[in-house]
Amino acid sequence: MTDKRKAIRKQTADLLAAEEHILEAIEQQREDDDLRRHATANELIIRIERVLERHTDALEELLEDYGGDDDLEAKVKKALSEVFGAAAGLYDRLRDLKLSRVLRDNYTALSLAAMSYTAFHTFGLAVREEAVARLAEQHLKDLTPLLVEISKLLPDVVAQEMAEEYDFPVDATVAQQAVTNTQRAWSPDVTQVA
Repeated sequence: MTDKRKAIRKQTADLLAAEEHILEAIEQQREDDDLRRHATANELIIRIERVLERHTDALEELLEDYGGDDDLEAKVKKALSEVFGAAAGLYDRLRDLKLSRVLRDNYTALSLAAMSYTAFHTFGLAVREEAVARLAEQHLKDLTPLLVEISKLLPDVVAQEMAEEYDFPVDATVAQQAVTNTQRAWSPDVTQVA
């Protein structure tokens, strides 16, 4: 196998291991009764799970396309397991977490995956492997709407949880205002680099 093929295989195995860890957490969330009671969040968790399943299947296929040794894949997965171990431990305590924290953690994990796909896309372009670059770009496009949806759902969930938790008056109707304000923070006039 050429050095280029080994590099592609390593990069692919890295992403596959990361997405598998995120998928494991999402699968645990889908089983949680508290999350199931929130219809919009439950539907979103199911969609995230389906996207990640498609991603892991496609990455496994890409890994096979580039052949290689199983030792490399095992080493990469072991290393990534150690790195993601703390995050996985956090998800193991899912039943103790509120939905707002679960959504926040999902946003964080999917943001990591999105940035990883940005790097993988760049890698594919740099080594002139169009299949790698296309796959990375498509997977990034799959994740970005999910991130936006989480960011729009979170204010409503936070407001609801506050209304249920606190003994003093909480104005839960501010959720839409929070969505408007926070989405505005991502508008091109704010994010445009000078």
